[in-house]
Amino acid sequence: MANLTDCQTKDLPTHKAKCKRGNYILKVDLCPRHITNPRISRTLTCPATASFADLHDALQVAFDWKNCHLYNFDVLDHKETMGSKHRFVMQPALCRITNLDTSDNGGFSTYPTEDSKHTRLHQIMDGGLTSGRTIHCMYDFEDGSEHVITCAGRADATTNFVVLGGEGHGCAEDVGEYGGWPNLIAAHESDELMKYQRYLMYWFENTAHKKDPRGLRGVAKYAWDKDEISAILEALDNSYLPAHPTSILLVSLAKDTQLRSKATIGEVTDGISAMICIGEPQNFDAITVTNAAIMESEFVALNQKLVKYAKAGGVLIFGFSMPSLTEPSKFEKLMESYGIDWKFGYCTGEIYNTNRMADLNEKYSLMPYNMNDLCLKNVRPENRVYSGSHRAKNQGPAIFAKYGRSGGRIGWISDVSGEGETTTLLLAMCGL
Repeated sequence: MANLTDCQTKDLPTHKAKCKRGNYILKVDLCPRHITNPRISRTLTCPATASFADLHDALQVAFDWKNCHLYNFDVLDHKETMGSKHRFVMQPALCRITNLDTSDNGGFSTYPTEDSKHTRLHQIMDGGLTSGRTIHCMYDFEDGSEHVITCAGRADATTNFVVLGGEGHGCAEDVGEYGGWPNLIAAHESDELMKYQRYLMYWFENTAHKKDPRGLRGVAKYAWDKDEISAILEALDNSYLPAHPTSILLVSLAKDTQLRSKATIGEVTDGISAMICIGEPQNFDAITVTNAAIMESEFVALNQKLVKYAKAGGVLIFGFSMPSLTEPSKFEKLMESYGIDWKFGYCTGEIYNTNRMADLNEKYSLMPYNMNDLCLKNVRPENRVYSGSHRAKNQGPAIFAKYGRSGGRIGWISDVSGEGETTTLLLAMCGL
């Protein structure tokens, strides 16, 4: 199949239908005027028909951002590549491309504003007024994480983004303005630490959204994982599922052949892929979170997406290995972010009976079964699918509660031994 980059203009009409637009090789530098030792850069080959929303997602992966903030692409009226001297100094722009769902249509901008979901790369890269111009992608308007984007050439067409090369450890979320990252590196390289430097190091290594226990001393500040980025970018090409009567998204690793025989199953194992999938909630009848990683601070934005999904009428279920690997304090903090007061109760192994007050038991013929369960307390009686006995009689090992005002549900399946009946329960919660 011919490539549009190789076609002669006079011959193009005769075989245009068989051609594909070649990829753009985009070189992206993060705050190149301020971050220099080392620089943080990535080079990507990008499908010409990808949208700028797709490019945003690819940059989130390539620079290991966590999709916690808003963004804009500004197509500038020059070809300069050093970036802004200060984040409050506006550079002359030909147009702005942004997510109109989360913006105010450009705010006070005096130039055209386009929707990132519907603006294709080739429309800007090959546009009469915009071709060859520098593009600035601003992510996190408070910190001013400015990505300077230039086109370094063309490549064969692909359906997904591919990382070709790069330099530098990914910058931490919320590290501060332009000087924040250099200051953090300086702290790791200092032999006589000041108090605020100790704080910076502890924050980055233990509590930041992009925490890295290895720190940034020596060669660590150059570390980035090309193979991991490549794998995630390849998976992004398959993030959206085809239409199916029932589609379920598993967030993290989990495989269940019986579940897969009943529905189309999507499976994501990294934060950015999950953010993208959950951003299109109409694709999924249910979302199941399968392990305790969702409670880490780096996934705050992902949990906000899940809250929005459930409040909009979606079914969100916590289960699989999550109950057995969950710390009580982290679980309570997670539930607090959902506006729920569920707390850990007893962990007992016994035969649990179905609760006639639960509406799930009115629709499905669930049976009593013996399970080794971590029960939850502070749960309304009608939300307990199964009832405990003895010490756990006012608690529940399986919860299916109404959430929000649009028919949403949040479920909890705490069978830590993986009994066969648990699959039946999961299928019922998923509406199967």
